[in-house]
Amino acid sequence: MIAGIVKTIAGAGARAGKGLVVLMLLAVLTGCPDMKLKQVWEDEAYMGGRPHKVLVLCYMTVPTVKRAFENEFVKHLKASGVDAVESFRVFPEGVPSDDGARDAMVSSIREQGFDAVLVTRAMKGRTEVREIPGMTIVTGFGYSPYGYGGGVGVAATIGGPSQPTTQGYSHEQDYLTIDTLLFDVRTGNRTWASQSELRVSGSPQEHIKPYVSQTTGELARAKFFRK
Repeated sequence: MIAGIVKTIAGAGARAGKGLVVLMLLAVLTGCPDMKLKQVWEDEAYMGGRPHKVLVLCYMTVPTVKRAFENEFVKHLKASGVDAVESFRVFPEGVPSDDGARDAMVSSIREQGFDAVLVTRAMKGRTEVREIPGMTIVTGFGYSPYGYGGGVGVAATIGGPSQPTTQGYSHEQDYLTIDTLLFDVRTGNRTWASQSELRVSGSPQEHIKPYVSQTTGELARAKFFRK
């Protein structure tokens, strides 16, 4: 049953890799980080109770980012009283691509006593396009409290015969969709999930702590997690 978890994770690998490429490219943008929690889902019928030992697996193509994500999740889970281990410590080579190696991974997860797997993956989301109008340099004379005088001003081109001194342009802002999912090892079923949208600026590491803090805070509110 848990093989379904690992296959789901492996299938998400390619999409997650593309998402991390986007995340790294967005590092050149300026502005404040913007993270929005879009939805949280919980299996209301789940009767397994609070997990005791969680394998934390983050799908990131950059090893340092992957380790930072997993370390932060483990820190928060342990602070809430749940034993947790980073996947890079258990599976340093990552999730294998062939079925035979994945079956061995499944057996290892069970043998080491994990009862849950927490998966985080990043995928490219929407693109927002803003149209920036051209600007026109205007000169002239006007009245001021200090008398008449010449001046130079800048105005946005709204229409009419004037030609803009600078041309308008389009600015594209990409957003990442980040999913975090909790699976039960015994049944292989998903028990909890969250989805957030992230507008990235600065380095990827700047967004790890706020994302993990928000996500683990939502997880702690799950009915089964409070038991």
